[in-house]
Formats: sequence, structure tokens, C-alpha cells
Amino acid sequence: MKYQAVIWLALLAATFFCEAGGKKTKGLVVTFHTEAEQTDSPKFITPVKLGSEHRQYFFSKIPSFTDKDIAWFYPFTAADGISFGAAFRLNERAASELRDITIANQGSLLGLRCSDAPVKAVLIDRPISDGIVVVWDGLQQRHLQEFRAKFPHVDDVAPDSGPEFAMPQR
Repeated sequence: MKYQAVIWLALLAATFFCEAGGKKTKGLVVTFHTEAEQTDSPKFITPVKLGSEHRQYFFSKIPSFTDKDIAWFYPFTAADGISFGAAFRLNERAASELRDITIANQGSLLGLRCSDAPVKAVLIDRPISDGIVVVWDGLQQRHLQEFRAKFPHVDDVAPDSGPEFAMPQR
């Protein structure tokens, strides 16, 4: 009888923590996911159709990086002239993990899930050692506003960080 009570309390505690864990991830603005294989466990992958041909891809449900890993962002107008893109700089720990992930997964995709936007993906074509992931298009003004509320803009962090952000010299 004593063991049944302990087991029951353990199950109740586990249910509570699982419920809390689910709610925590729903409030995230940005999550990054590595590409997975169709043969991986269905519990851990999600199917996503990408591209003009709507080709089927699979991504890990467990994010590799989330909001807490973003040090700053830099928005820009996409080449299509309609949507926006953004560069995300990961913090030092996450940048190191990104380098390892991109070394091990060259030729696969890194997906970005951003609030209500369709999943965007970038091809991992080389190791990323600077910790910057760029989403080239597909974001809307409301996404940039969410980013601004959640993350520092690059100009707030490092206003004179390099030639691309420096004021012209006279």
C-alpha cells in the first residue's frame, strides 16, 4: 500500500512537469530544428513541405536552439522586396553548438519556426563558426516586431561592431 502511494505521487508529479514543459515551448518566438530522417521515431519528428514543389522534409520536434540562445538580431528587406529576412546571432554556448551541428550535418537543412510563419529552412553548406544564422525571406513586419520585443537589435548591442554597421567616414 505504501509503495502504491509513492508510485501514484510520482506519476502525478511527472504529469505536472510534462504539462508545464509543453506550455513553456508554446510561448517561444523562434526555434531552430535540425533536419531528421523519415525513418526516425514519429514521436520526435514532424513532416514539413518546403519549396515550390512542396517536397516533403522531416525536422526534429526538439529544437536545437530557442529564444534563450539568441544574443541579437538584424532585420533586413528580403530580395523579393515584399517580405523580410533576419540574421540571428546566437550566444557563445549556442554558437559553439551550432558550429558542431553544421560540421556534422553538412548537406542537410536547419529549419526555423517563427511564431505563425511557415517553417523556413537554410541549407547547411559549410561550418558556421560565427554563430550567425540568416533567414533570407518570408518574414512579415509583425515577426520583426515580435523579435524587437524579445531580442536586442544588433545596433543596441554593438553599434560600431564592423564596417557593415559603421557610419560613413568623411
